[in-house]
Amino acid sequence: MPTNRAFFYLMFVTPLRRLVSSLFIFGGLFAFNGCATAPSSIGGQDSIRTLTTAGNTNWVLVQWISADGKAQPIHSPAPTLHIGYQGRISGQAGVNDYVGTARVIDDVLNWGESFAATRKEGAPELIEKEDRYLADLHATTGVTVRNGHLVFTGEKPLRLKFARAHP
Repeated sequence: MPTNRAFFYLMFVTPLRRLVSSLFIFGGLFAFNGCATAPSSIGGQDSIRTLTTAGNTNWVLVQWISADGKAQPIHSPAPTLHIGYQGRISGQAGVNDYVGTARVIDDVLNWGESFAATRKEGAPELIEKEDRYLADLHATTGVTVRNGHLVFTGEKPLRLKFARAHP
């Protein structure tokens, strides 16, 4: 016959430890399951989360499929993008700098009315190229991070893909 202490341990402590361990394990699995969901290419929640988590980061354009479906060559210097606090956007489009804000309204990325660029003089072909880049960027309606790239998307096939800039 077991002692009172051994009986108490076998009847109450051991099952309680198993229960706590099981809850801890299932809680951890549940938490990691939330991290494993794959983002969709366009979506308000993904856009909101992306703009929040990508805040205070610098990016460089590495791929550009324009609204007409044509792959555009990346000119040198490549356009850049900085995502600042509360959706503030800035960057260098080639010759000129640009600023604006990006917000998600009704599940759609919205660039707002304050999207603007400087007007420095440059070679006409570079100015034309950066005007197309700015128009395409402004036309995007979703943003997500995929495989370490920041990807802005719009009406098919519009797509601007950025890689993180090295300091």
